[in-house]
Amino acid sequence: MKVLITSGGTAEPVDGVRFLTNFSTGGTGAALARELKRLGHEVVLLRSVRAQAAAEVKEYFFGSFDELDGTLKKLLSETNFDMVVHAAAVADYKVARVCVDGREYADGEKAKIPSGARVNLTLEPTYKIIDRLPGYAKNRPLIIGFKLTNGADEEQARQAAARVQADWVVHNDLTDIRAGRRLFSLYHAGRLEKQICGTPSLAACLDALAADVQKASNLI
Repeated sequence: MKVLITSGGTAEPVDGVRFLTNFSTGGTGAALARELKRLGHEVVLLRSVRAQAAAEVKEYFFGSFDELDGTLKKLLSETNFDMVVHAAAVADYKVARVCVDGREYADGEKAKIPSGARVNLTLEPTYKIIDRLPGYAKNRPLIIGFKLTNGADEEQARQAAARVQADWVVHNDLTDIRAGRRLFSLYHAGRLEKQICGTPSLAACLDALAADVQKASNLI
């Protein structure tokens, strides 16, 4: 089966040398790519240029939100993927305007804002790329979304997962990650279906989901 995985965090440019980003390392996406490859799937990893790599897996790269979105459109419109695992940490905002010492600059007008200058940024919200994946794809892949929370209780985690527009949602919490615990909760239709420990176990679960979808497709 063909599997597309996104991983790592987007980086939204402020000037030619500065950007806004997040803490994502792309470690989960890279581990899933390696494990799903080992399980026999044809895997493509679309990762941030600063995210962890996955050996022997075909890779594409992105920097900003727009680059991630554009590459997803291209890949999904050209190839029939059976499953998309959207694990990238995508910016909720990008830079709309930059004012330096009271003067507004257009994108790319200044290679580097001088140190010591007073800078005001205007941010604009981005849309949820995962909501648009079915429209990007030439077929209808199984879509796996990720939701990260920070200190959420069980009900807060369920509500957060229910807001993600995907066939299945993998939830984890920053509190567990910082404590060195790789715990994942798998939700379907807003309902907790399974709790998983460790990325190889998560990959095995996604492998089983893909097999079920392929079997159902063959029966139609």
